[in-house]
Amino acid sequence: MTTNPRPNRAQQQSLRAFLKKQSKPAGAWLKLSIALGTFNAILMIAGAYLLAHTIHNVMFAGASLSQVTHLLWPLAGIILLRALFLAISERLSAYAALKIKSAMRQTLLSKLTQLGPSYIEQHGQGATLNTLHDGVEALHDYYAKYLPGVAYSALIPLAILVVIFPTDYKAGLIFLLTAPLIPFFMILVGHKAEALNQQRWKQLAVLGNYFFDRVQGLTQLKLFNATQKELKQIANISDDFRHATLSVLKIAFLSSFALEFLATISVALVAVIIGFRLFFGTLDFATGFVVLLLAPEFYLPLRQLGSHYHARLQGISAAADMIAILNAPLPEQSQQNETTFAAPLNSISINNLNFTYPNSHEGIKNINLTLPGKGLVALVGASGSGKSTLFDCLLGFHPQVIEQISINNKPLDATSINTLQNSIAWIPQTPTLFYQSISDNIKIAKPDATQLEIEQAARQAGALDFINTLPNGFNTLIGEQGEGLSGGQKQRIALARAFLKQAPILVLDEPTAHLDSQTEQLIQQAITHYAKNHLVLVIAHRLNTVKNANNILVMQNGEIAQQGTYCQLEQQQGAFKSLLNLQAQGANND
Repeated sequence: MTTNPRPNRAQQQSLRAFLKKQSKPAGAWLKLSIALGTFNAILMIAGAYLLAHTIHNVMFAGASLSQVTHLLWPLAGIILLRALFLAISERLSAYAALKIKSAMRQTLLSKLTQLGPSYIEQHGQGATLNTLHDGVEALHDYYAKYLPGVAYSALIPLAILVVIFPTDYKAGLIFLLTAPLIPFFMILVGHKAEALNQQRWKQLAVLGNYFFDRVQGLTQLKLFNATQKELKQIANISDDFRHATLSVLKIAFLSSFALEFLATISVALVAVIIGFRLFFGTLDFATGFVVLLLAPEFYLPLRQLGSHYHARLQGISAAADMIAILNAPLPEQSQQNETTFAAPLNSISINNLNFTYPNSHEGIKNINLTLPGKGLVALVGASGSGKSTLFDCLLGFHPQVIEQISINNKPLDATSINTLQNSIAWIPQTPTLFYQSISDNIKIAKPDATQLEIEQAARQAGALDFINTLPNGFNTLIGEQGEGLSGGQKQRIALARAFLKQAPILVLDEPTAHLDSQTEQLIQQAITHYAKNHLVLVIAHRLNTVKNANNILVMQNGEIAQQGTYCQLEQQQGAFKSLLNLQAQGANND
C-alpha cells in the first residue's frame, strides 16, 4: 500500500489556514466560549486570593469564622460562577464545532455534486464517505477543544504571571522559565505522531474503500464461496490499521506522560522553593499559599493542550482529504451566467466526442451524432462497447467533455450541467430507493406533486395496482435500497418517479429488467407513449424490446458502428446482425 508523504511545513501552514478559515461560520461562538473560559480563569485567581487570605486570617491572625464570613460568601459565589461559566463555555464550543461541521459537510457535498459521480468512482466511495463522515467528525475536537486550548494556554498563564510577578517575582521567574518546556516537548513528540497519524489516515481510506466494495459485492462473494478469503484479507488490512493506530496512541501516551512529568516537576520545584522561603521567614504565608494554589493552574492549560494535541493531528489529517476534494479542478467555466437552452427541445448534437477513463484505455471515441427532440432512441451493443459511458457523458457526469454536446444548436459548458440534468429523468439499471415512504420516493422528482399526480405516474409505470395492495398504500415505508420490494417493484417505482418529472429527456438503462412479460408489455407501451412528446434514450440488452425504436445506435469498441431502425439493421451485415445471432443462439440453448 502506498501512502502520501507527510505534509511539509508549507503544506501544514496551508492546512492550518484552511481550518482557520472554516471556523468563520461559528467564529463568534468560539470567541465567546474562549472569553468565558478566560473570565473563568480570572475568577479562579480571585478565588485563590480569597481562600489564601481566609486561611491566613484564621490560622495566623486569630480571626473567628464570623470574622471571615465576608470572604467566604464571595468565594462561594466565585465557585458557583466558575461552574456556570465552565458549563456554558463547553456548550458554546461544542455548538460552534457542530455549526462548522454542518457547514463543512454542505460545502463538500456541493463540490462533489459539481464534480459528479466520476470523481467519487475514481477516488473510491469508501474513502469519500470516510472523509464526509469520520473526517468531518474529526474536526469536532479540533474546534471544540484544541483551538480553545491554544487560546487558554496563552491567556491563562499570562494572567497568572501578571498577578504573580508583583506578588512574588521569584515564583514568577520559575513559572516563566519552566513553562516553555511543556510545549517544546509536546512539539518534539508530536512531530513523530503527526507522521504516523497521516499514515494511519491513509490506511483508513484504503480500508474504507476495500470494505465498501466487498459489502456491495457480498452476494457474488457468497455465490462464489469467496467470503472467507475476503474476510482474511479484510482482517489483514484491519490489522495494519490497528498497528498504525496503536503506534499513534503509543506516541500520544508518551507525550501525555512527558507533559505530566514536566508539570509535576515544575509544581514540585515551586513548592520546595516556597517551603524553604516560608521556613526562613522570607515569605509570608498568604503569598506563598496563593503561589502554591496557582502553580497547578498555571500548568493545567499547557497539559490540557498536550492532551488535545491528538485532536489537532486528526483535524489536520482530515483537512488534507477535504482540501483535495475542494481543490479538485472543474472544467473551465464561462464567465457569463449559467447557460440555458430554450424550450422546446428540438435536437441534441454530439460533435467529435472522445472520452477515456483515467489510467485506462476504455472509453468512447469519435462520437458524432444528432438526436431528435422526441422519439425513442435505443443504444445496443456488447458489454464494454461504451453504451453506459456515452450515457454518462450525456448526463453530465464527465464535465470535461460537456462542450462537445449542443442542445438546439447551442454548445453547453460546465455552467449548464445543472440545467441539463434538471431536464433529464434518469433510471439506472439498479435504481436507488431511499428509506422513506413510497410516496416520498416518487416525489423526489417533483416535491410539490399532488397525490393525483403521484397516482397518475404510478399508474403509467404499472405500479399503482401493487401499491394499492400494500397495507398503507403510498404511505408504506420501504427499507434502504427498496428492502421489502421485489426487483420489478423497485423498477416500477423508479419509472413512476421519472414519469412524474415529465422531463423533456428520459434516459433508461434496460427499463424492463426484472419484470414479468405482462408488466413488461405495459411498461413498453408507457415508454412508447412518453416518446411521442419527449426524447427517450434507452440502453437495451434484449433486442426484442427495441423493435419499435425510431432509431437504434449500435456501439462497438467505443464507437457507433451502425444506426437505423430495427428492420433496416436486421437486413444488414454487421455488429447488429452479430448481436441478433448471439441472442438467437442463447434462446435456442435455453
